[in-house]
Amino acid sequence: MSGTSADGVDAAAFDIKPKRGGLFIRPVASANTAYNSNLTEALTQFHPVAPIDQMMALDIAVGEVFGKTAKKLIKALALKGLKPTLIGSHGQTILHRPDFGATLQIGSAAHIAAITNVDVWSDFRRADMAAGGQGAPLAPVAHLPLFVSPRQATAVVNIGGIANLTHIPASAKSVSQLVAFDTGPGNMLMDMVARRVIGQPFDRNGRLAASGLVKQKILQKSLRHSYFEKQPPKSTGRETFGQAFLDWLFPKGRIPWGADLSATMTELTAVSISSEINRLERGGRPVDRIIVCGGGAKNGRLKNRLTQLCAPAPVTSSDKEGIAPMLVETALMAILAYYARQGTTLELSAVTGSRWPVKLGVFTPAP
Repeated sequence: MSGTSADGVDAAAFDIKPKRGGLFIRPVASANTAYNSNLTEALTQFHPVAPIDQMMALDIAVGEVFGKTAKKLIKALALKGLKPTLIGSHGQTILHRPDFGATLQIGSAAHIAAITNVDVWSDFRRADMAAGGQGAPLAPVAHLPLFVSPRQATAVVNIGGIANLTHIPASAKSVSQLVAFDTGPGNMLMDMVARRVIGQPFDRNGRLAASGLVKQKILQKSLRHSYFEKQPPKSTGRETFGQAFLDWLFPKGRIPWGADLSATMTELTAVSISSEINRLERGGRPVDRIIVCGGGAKNGRLKNRLTQLCAPAPVTSSDKEGIAPMLVETALMAILAYYARQGTTLELSAVTGSRWPVKLGVFTPAP
């Protein structure tokens, strides 16, 4: 799995089996690999009109990093006397345009299969988009078995480059009972400021943001962006909340890089998430607890603001539910690969807006 932050690859192995109408999911091992700075820059700066050979080269380069990370994980499994039966790969999203019914995740599955000698399932989004869906978020497929509670309504907030929200009613049995959508920016804008101001890939624990002041005029204009007015189902990506967002926010090109901008973009992420949670509650979907996963779960400043804005519902990390924040999306890839191999049809209309049930994934056999 590599998210819209485009900083590297996270891999994990899971033991998955049926359990009383649901799934038993147990993490077994994990591994990760950081992209080198040149690859991260090429991915984050990729433009849709770039030459086709540039995209082809990136497809291979990303596939090789995915394959090497999976190989690292396979070695860790071997030490436990285990080996994988299949691989699920999200790939690296370089373009997501649900308004066009199009999405593109690169990372050659053939290269992953060749490096690991394991069957690969990939390209999970496009079948949903062909059915009229947004192709995202798919995270609810994992959030339901991982976080459903018999007595409490749960909001799961996954904060990667983009943030997404899943509402799980108490004792929910199927994805059709959920509501899920992308709330807007997650770490993406915060990371862009951190790279520019302190030369780091992210704002560790929100320290840069904590040293600045929220600029209310900038925040209020940010919250007037048209994406926040859309009703679910909805999804977004770097095309909306990357450099294009800053160009819209500062049309004269005078971007005030600094700790204040970091504080303001952190507040934007917190407010845009909490506003959607509050909207769910006003719409008759109560929230008894909030579980945060993804890289944003490690940002103390962001988590504290969510706790304040979402009170009295408690905000906790997915660690408290037995799975590390960075492993939740890798669990999704494992679950999607498991379903793909089983030939399972998924009803995703409540979360992606697809018009009919779909079978997700494209199969690439081991050589």
